[in-house]
Amino acid sequence: MLSPANQRRATNWIWKAVHRVRVLRLHVVHEQEPSPLSDLHLVSQHLTKLHLDGVSVNDSILDFSGCPALVELTMEYCDVFVKHLLSPSLKRLRFASCDSSEYTRILISLPSLVSLDLIEWQRGRAPLLGSLPWLARAVVELGDDAADRCSKGRFDDCGAYICHGCRYYYHHHHGDPEYGPGYDRNDSIFLKGLSEATDLELSAESDVIVFNRDLKWCPTFTKLKTLLLNDWCLAADHNALIYFLQHSPVLEKLTFQLSKAPPNVMKTEGIYKPLGQSVASNCLKLVEIRCAEIDSRVYKILKTLTTYGISLEKINITSRISRSGCFSFVCTSLKLEV
Repeated sequence: MLSPANQRRATNWIWKAVHRVRVLRLHVVHEQEPSPLSDLHLVSQHLTKLHLDGVSVNDSILDFSGCPALVELTMEYCDVFVKHLLSPSLKRLRFASCDSSEYTRILISLPSLVSLDLIEWQRGRAPLLGSLPWLARAVVELGDDAADRCSKGRFDDCGAYICHGCRYYYHHHHGDPEYGPGYDRNDSIFLKGLSEATDLELSAESDVIVFNRDLKWCPTFTKLKTLLLNDWCLAADHNALIYFLQHSPVLEKLTFQLSKAPPNVMKTEGIYKPLGQSVASNCLKLVEIRCAEIDSRVYKILKTLTTYGISLEKINITSRISRSGCFSFVCTSLKLEV
């Protein structure tokens, strides 16, 4: 942990360095908690890449408008307690093993963003994504301690203000100064911002609600070609899986990455109501199911896929049989009723 005096020295050093360099990496060695930096309002005509490791940023707005050449920002093992991340030029954003507030969503306003990585997004709320018209790829892994969980065991917003996991959807559209930027609880928080992507990976614990609640308002993924999902998409009778099958018209490859053991989740009605049309993308060439063993989840996935127009010949199952190897096969018949 940096002392207040060293915080000022570190900030002053960054201020001096940033005027002259194109690539800046700040790594703070810490034992338990990230070290705070104050007043991280950088101004540079030359800085193109910024990598912060082990720092804590507590500014209300993390604004990189003063760095018009900045195209890449990486934050690893950082505390990111800000209400708004702003940059007109940023093209690649990566958060890895970062913590955020359980009360405040970070509004991400990055109109030039092409690539987004939220890897092991830890304690706190999933960000509120603004319009990302140029986004091509996103990898999202919400961590085990994500705050977006319904205390009633639902996979979407339960509608109860007393629910700690859901109540922060209820602030007025114009926002509350205590909780950060406002958003309409009758609109998407996260998935709509990813709707222009070509390649998506969405992973979370099965009881994290933010993905499922967004299905009601999420538009069609008109450009999506490759999609990876984990167990969260199997909740509520495969509600999310069905959604993506029906709203990804050019999807070419679908991958399931299943956990080692089936998650213990409550059955509940899904927030998304499947369309009458039951045909998946005509472009779909391959479905891959990766699992530790062939269990009931695999059979249920196969049944859902075939129900929605995907032939078994397009489905490849890869299962690990030992520490030293795995086997892969194509299922040619489905006899087990589930």
